[in-house]
Amino acid sequence: MKSTIYKVLLLTGALAPAAYGFSLFDTAPSIGVPESYAMRYNAYVNVGYDDNVNCSVRNQKSGEFVRFGVGMSYADYESVTKLTYNAQIGAQLYNKDANGVDDRYFSDITLGASLTHSFERGSVYSCRMNLRYSPEPEYGNLYSAADCWGSSLNWNISNVYSQAIDARWSWNLNLAYGGFVYSDNSYNDDRQYLTLGTGLSYKASERTTYGANVSYRIEDRQEGEDSESFFFNGSVNHCLSPISSLSLALGAQLKMVDGWSRVSPTLDFSYRRALAEGLSAKAYVAYSNENVDSYVGGVNYRTVATWRAGVSLEYAYTHRVTFIGGLSLYDSQHEDGDLASSSYGSTYWSVSVGMRYRFTENLTGNVNYIHYDADGYYGSYERNRVSAGVSYSF
Repeated sequence: MKSTIYKVLLLTGALAPAAYGFSLFDTAPSIGVPESYAMRYNAYVNVGYDDNVNCSVRNQKSGEFVRFGVGMSYADYESVTKLTYNAQIGAQLYNKDANGVDDRYFSDITLGASLTHSFERGSVYSCRMNLRYSPEPEYGNLYSAADCWGSSLNWNISNVYSQAIDARWSWNLNLAYGGFVYSDNSYNDDRQYLTLGTGLSYKASERTTYGANVSYRIEDRQEGEDSESFFFNGSVNHCLSPISSLSLALGAQLKMVDGWSRVSPTLDFSYRRALAEGLSAKAYVAYSNENVDSYVGGVNYRTVATWRAGVSLEYAYTHRVTFIGGLSLYDSQHEDGDLASSSYGSTYWSVSVGMRYRFTENLTGNVNYIHYDADGYYGSYERNRVSAGVSYSF
């Protein structure tokens, strides 16, 4: 069973996840064997304060908020068909002006599922689905464009089919579909991504797999220019269970936009490690020619380089007290506008700290703080959010 789990986790890293806006922390193989559990339920409520609801210098508003919701999750890794799913449905209420309207109410929905099935003669099919409907003030999450107000729907569906050639070699076919939709704004750069790829994998050992992949991606945009890209990369995935794992892919991207083309290097790196007893870390770095924040002032710009990086730490101080922290960075540079030769850049970063306290087996309290800092075409801003709450699981 462990061999199959490792194989599927390694193969699903073949696609370029940076384009879809989900955390790259999960691209490194999990440490150890996943644990099965029956259906779980939870309910949560948080209260907090936000000093820049609108993520803006020109229209900075502050106010208190309440966030609440319910969720459920399930995991079965013991059967031939491995299945997991989770759902979190809630809302967020601000009592101050948010983009011109008082007492704004925002939906807050996250859905996810994964399925892996092993057939006879060494073939494996894996599917992962994620969907997030983010509340309006959350566009400071480093994925939305600087001028995109409004709640956003972000989804990604990836499919991987692999077929063994012999004991070590296998080929795979990948198909993914993802995108963003913004709910309400004068500028909505909605977009969709369709990716098709194939490759070869070589299983050097139980925990190490090498790969060579080629993929083709179409990007359909509402406001900016559509694009096509070919990706060529080599990859290595390594598990050192139970203490560490890493995923690394290096390659090139040929991008074509309205008769213009550019070849750029690509990088996707993700790492997990149990640093010490109770202390674990996850990190990622990604680089590509990605169309983000490239339609401004009625002019299309062509992205030169986009970096994403982050680190996440979790430390179980005691069986009741856990400390968490994280740092995220997004930086994108643009040049060659339609109307004139010009350039600009956008940089966003955030840092967060928090603590969880386990009152009972089912009841947990939390305190969190996050700071955002942005510097882009539409100006710079800072934002601070602090919250505290409880969650109950059963």
